[in-house]
Amino acid sequence: MKSIIKEVKVKLVINKSTFINYLLPASNLEDVHKNLSMLKNKYSDASHHCFAYILGNNQEVQKYSDDGEPNKTAGYPMMEVLKKHNLTNVLNVNIRYFGGIKLGAGGLVRAYTKGCANAIVEAEFSKLANYSSLKINIPFHHIGNVEKYIRDNYQLTNTTYENDVCYFVNIKTSEIPQFKSIITESTKGETKFEITKTFQKYE
Repeated sequence: MKSIIKEVKVKLVINKSTFINYLLPASNLEDVHKNLSMLKNKYSDASHHCFAYILGNNQEVQKYSDDGEPNKTAGYPMMEVLKKHNLTNVLNVNIRYFGGIKLGAGGLVRAYTKGCANAIVEAEFSKLANYSSLKINIPFHHIGNVEKYIRDNYQLTNTTYENDVCYFVNIKTSEIPQFKSIITESTKGETKFEITKTFQKYE
């Protein structure tokens, strides 16, 4: 499974109809709704705003819309293209300006399929990586040795101050051994580590 790094836009003109296809990264339904709303406002005079999206690490959420085109001639074929390429956390929106010549069901399927496929050809892909949330307890007298290193190199999500300093860091799971080694050496073995959560994200 893979996702995409950034938005891709392609344009097709078929029998005087213009198809503007957007392939966008979408981590959740909020991203989907925000981008759909943005594109509908941007192309408010278009004939159709057809879309398909897939969300979830295992493609758990799938939905499409033909937006007034004949049943399964727009959203469904775009969905099939996304699934064929093992994509998830993506939204594909194809905006059509009708040119006055009817394409027929087969022509519509080919047009919407081609727009989505052409965008995928130009996309940069991201892959799913394993991450861990790490709790790091460091005595106060050692923080000067490690705080800058942690802040400069990792995603620090929180810091608390109790009997010692507690850093909460999101880190690639594969990088934990090296991270522990550096921190342990810098603090003379006086640091405690605890994995509080594991998760996956596309990068």
